[in-house]
Amino acid sequence: MSGEIAGRLKQRVRVEERVHAPDGAGGSHEIWRTVGEHWAEMRPVDTLNMSAVVADTRVTARRWRVLMRAGIEVALGMRLSWRGLDLRVTGIDRDPQLPDRLSVVAEEFGA
Repeated sequence: MSGEIAGRLKQRVRVEERVHAPDGAGGSHEIWRTVGEHWAEMRPVDTLNMSAVVADTRVTARRWRVLMRAGIEVALGMRLSWRGLDLRVTGIDRDPQLPDRLSVVAEEFGA
């Protein structure tokens, strides 16, 4: 991943964080709040889907490598929203030799 990245960032990705909102009955529930929308490159990491059985349901997951410009605040526990997919951030790589970019690993889940 060397060279200029501007021409590679062709997808709009929304970065979201989980927040607690009051439910009107004295409690709260979790919602996703948008913290930014950025240009990114989306590349699937795994050619085969991973799958597991959760509560008698087969759940598949696909891992993505997301290339973004440096300076964007992304943390574990956040999610990326892209083309109707909700991708859980599972890894972040800031390479000191490539300070202009941020590489994020995210997983999608679906039944």
